[in-house]
Order: sequence, then C-alpha cells, then structure tokens
Amino acid sequence: MKQFKITKGHNLNLDGKPSNEIINVEDSSIISFHPNLIKNIKTKLLVKEGDNVKIGTPLFYDKNNKDVLFVSSCSGSIKSIIFGPRRVIESILIDNDKKNDKEKLLNDVSRESLLKSGLWTFIRQKPYSKIPHFDSSPKSIFISSMPTEPFAIDYSYLMSSVDNYLQQGIDTLKTIFDCDINFISSINNQLFSELNNVNHFSFNQLHPAGNVGIQIHNIDPIMKADDTRWYLSLQDLNRIGAFFNIGDYPRYKYFNVGGNGIGNPTIRKTLIGTRIKDISGDLDSDVCLISGDVLNGTKTSSDMSVGYHDEVISLIKTNDKREFLGWLMPGFNKYSLTNLFFSKLINNRKSKLSTNKNGSIRTIIPMGNWDKVMPMNILPEFLVKNILAKDIEMMEKLGIYECSPEDFALCSFACQSKVEVSKIIEEGLDMMEQEG
Repeated sequence: MKQFKITKGHNLNLDGKPSNEIINVEDSSIISFHPNLIKNIKTKLLVKEGDNVKIGTPLFYDKNNKDVLFVSSCSGSIKSIIFGPRRVIESILIDNDKKNDKEKLLNDVSRESLLKSGLWTFIRQKPYSKIPHFDSSPKSIFISSMPTEPFAIDYSYLMSSVDNYLQQGIDTLKTIFDCDINFISSINNQLFSELNNVNHFSFNQLHPAGNVGIQIHNIDPIMKADDTRWYLSLQDLNRIGAFFNIGDYPRYKYFNVGGNGIGNPTIRKTLIGTRIKDISGDLDSDVCLISGDVLNGTKTSSDMSVGYHDEVISLIKTNDKREFLGWLMPGFNKYSLTNLFFSKLINNRKSKLSTNKNGSIRTIIPMGNWDKVMPMNILPEFLVKNILAKDIEMMEKLGIYECSPEDFALCSFACQSKVEVSKIIEEGLDMMEQEG
C-alpha cells in the first residue's frame, strides 16, 4: 500500500460534531426530488401529476444522457411538479403511500442493469464533477473511505454497523468496466485492507486530503479534458453491491447531521428524497441550513431534500453582528490561520467560528494564504486570475482540468480578500466544458 502525507491543509474546529450513533428516521409522507440542482443535466420528465409510481420507477433523465435514469425511492403518486423560470423543473413531489411496491428490476451484472436501476446516477466523473455518459468508460475509478470535510461521516464506524456489500460492489464495477479501481483509506486504518480487486492507497487525515480530486492529483493526474476518472462515495458503492447481491433497490442513505444549530448531531438513516425538516426536526429561525459541508455546501431550506450527491447536513446558527475594531483586538478567541491573532499560538483551541465574514470583498492580493492550504501542484492565484480574464489557453496550462470547487474551499476560507475561490473555479470549469 502506497502512502501519501499531505502537509498543506486545515481541519476546521467546529461545534456540533456528529456522534457515532445511527438514528432511523421515519419514512416521510412526502418525498421530493430537485432535478435543477443536479449538476450539468437538462431534465426530461417521464411522469406527470397524478401518475402512480413504485420503488424504482423512472422519474426523469438527462436529455443529453438519455439512458441514465433517475428513479423513485418510494411508492405512491406524483403529488405535484413545480416549474421555475423558463419551465425549469425545480421539484417533483411524491405522496408516499408507504406500501413499498417495487418495480421488477433485473440485477444481472451489466451496464444496462446499472443504468435502469438508477444507481449509475451516483457515479461521477472528473473533470467537471458530472454524471458520466451512458456509453462511456473510465480509465480508472476512485473510491475514498476517508472524507475529511467538516462533519464528514466516519466510514469505519458506518461500515462496521451496517450490512457490508463493499466487495460485491467492487466486483460489480470491475466486471462491468474492467478498469483499475483505486481504494483510498486513512493511514493505519486496517478495516478495508482485506478488500480485493482494488489498488490500495492511504492518506493522512488533513483536509482536503479526503477529497477525491486531491487523491487523483497524487495517484493518477488528469492531463486533458477527455482524460476522465470516475468516482463514487463509499456508501453508494455499498448500495451498488447490495443491489447486485440481493436484488433489492437500496433506497436509504445515511447522512451526518451536525452543527451548533441542532441539539442532537448524529448519523440519520433516511429515505432518499426526504425533506430536511423531516430529518432534523423543528429548528430555530436563526439556523442556516446547508446541504453538504460548511466549506463547499449549498444553502437551502427545510422544505428541500438533501443534495443528490451530498452526505452531510450542516445546521449553523447565523451571526451577522459586526464587532467594533475587531481586527485591532488581541483575538484570543478569534479563529485564525495566520499569525494576526494570539489564538493561532494555541491552535485555535478556544476559538469559535461563526457565519460572520468579518469584512467585505476586496482586491485579490497575493499574500500566500491560498498556497498554505492548497496541497496541489497548482498556482491557485494565477489560475483564478486567468479564469476571470477568460484566458482558455492559460487555464489549460495552469491545470484547470485537475481542479474541483471543493478542493479550493479552504482557499475561500483563508482568503484575506473574501474571494469566493470555489465559485470562480466552478465558473472556469463550466467555461471549459462549453468550449468543448
């Protein structure tokens, strides 16, 4: 097993870290899907209001990727379909009858079964972090068992507590795609060392070492637009293994619910498509809901379900109170990654983070703060400036195809100019994809 040690990065110290306890959330009476929030798809509906559906019934697909089906996780009827501007499909609401009637899905180990079951939709590719085309094949597949973002699931605990079909999932992907499968775990973690048909690698747990983009950069770098690597989460691999082993559509997912905005941060087992308010319970009005982690998640509302590929729900109390002369104070309790405040001397042990930005957006000044938390052989400041300048050629030379927004989230956090680095990286990738 080859080991990599990341020296640049930072693990955020946040209140409300979820405990290793699994709570089964009661199946909700309303299940919702939000096609417009899934990256890079043009939705084509396969149902209409009033239609009856079963578990595994196709609901919609991508017009540019027609064989990749998104399926229902419950049985019942289509309650409503909500359209936004220009007829964009924002929500599909299903009345869950809780009868759990199921479509008859074939589970022979084949590409067709993976597509029709809806499980293909949980695989993504880099560059662009989108669902791969139905007739494409990867150079290699990456599976990380050590997410390091704030409130990330402890997969060692989870996979020791649920039915484990990881080996069956690996064997399925190996049979269908016949490519290298790279499995990444944390250093000294022996729980997954017995898995076969994979190349084992390990990293230290300094964020963003757990991001697949960082792992690809170190193990098998992407050189050009069509040099694709595929990836999926560990629990989605487990769900694929379960489907092809027992034939039952795996419609539940585990979410880490954390933050100082909830009294009981734990792991929640919920039906896919469950609204956040049915997962978390009643919340105070001053709580910010984030689908995903606090560094790279998306602000959402309690009526929405969790992002299609997210596994974390962050509930953070908001704070927009401005502190008088805050930057002139010694800052014993201020969270800092630089030597500006005394809190850095004690590694922020007594510091508290809040949603306060502590300033406004300013001109980009190269102070080296981005480089201190970016463990890739990339010049982030030069890349960002060339994205803003829309210089396609320089973006390619500076390694845009290796980049993902989540890998630059710490740059946004550490930026003295309050620049949304992740958002700019995403805009750059969208630009490159449109250029073809």
